[in-house]
Amino acid sequence: MFPSWGAVHRWAKPLPLLSSRPSSRFFPTIRSPSDAVSYSKWAMKSVADADPVVVAADRNYGSKQVISVTPRLYDYLLANVREPQVLRELREETATMRGSQMQVSPDQAQLLAMLVQILGAERCIEVGVYTGYSSLAIALVLPEGGRLVACERDARSLEVAKRYYDRAGVSHKVDVKHGLAADTLKSMIHNGESSSYDFAFVDAEKRMYSDYFELLLQLVRVGGIIVIDNVLWHGKVADPLVNDLKTVSIRDFNKKLMDDERVSISMVPIGDGMTICQKR
Repeated sequence: MFPSWGAVHRWAKPLPLLSSRPSSRFFPTIRSPSDAVSYSKWAMKSVADADPVVVAADRNYGSKQVISVTPRLYDYLLANVREPQVLRELREETATMRGSQMQVSPDQAQLLAMLVQILGAERCIEVGVYTGYSSLAIALVLPEGGRLVACERDARSLEVAKRYYDRAGVSHKVDVKHGLAADTLKSMIHNGESSSYDFAFVDAEKRMYSDYFELLLQLVRVGGIIVIDNVLWHGKVADPLVNDLKTVSIRDFNKKLMDDERVSISMVPIGDGMTICQKR
């Protein structure tokens, strides 16, 4: 285990892909309160001991073996992330703060930075900065003349982000916008900045995802990329019994993206799930 990584993931046992016949091999039968207690103990143990490979029983998927990211395997993954010292220090400070679960994981930040580099992006937008881990990862790989518009409504967390931009020597690349992100994006469109950005990352109010996406689609150029975080929402999107407002809004947004011919998409199970969209 690597305790220095802090709270970067909420563990949940992945649901096995089963045929129509349930199997007690995966789910014990619960008939009484004592059975429920036993099930809880089983579930906690299964998280640590989960088989890293799940075999799909549905032959439509070719019985494909899919890797399940167990805590042990995730520790290994994190041990293979190249995390700059300043990012590590920011992550560790953020782990002591309220709401630290909102910070993206190191493997997510590394992927975002790589996407920016592959794209050759010079103009970027982030909706939802929190303490700045993802925006700092992006700013570090932007060219000297690059610009990142960082939208955040919480002044306290934004102060932490700005402090680390200074420490990393990238403050000149980051244009901090304190306020409601939708208002900032609308103002940018009004100012004639449509189709002038290469890359955008969204990790903010989930019920606003559709609104943010429509605004960013105007601001990002053809061929540019928009990345949306938390699209798997701790697995709740796949549970038909969960229908709270945030879960439903993310589920509806995911369906909207599936049907949206304006973008090419790829949903990837990294962190809490991210969908990478390229504007056509």
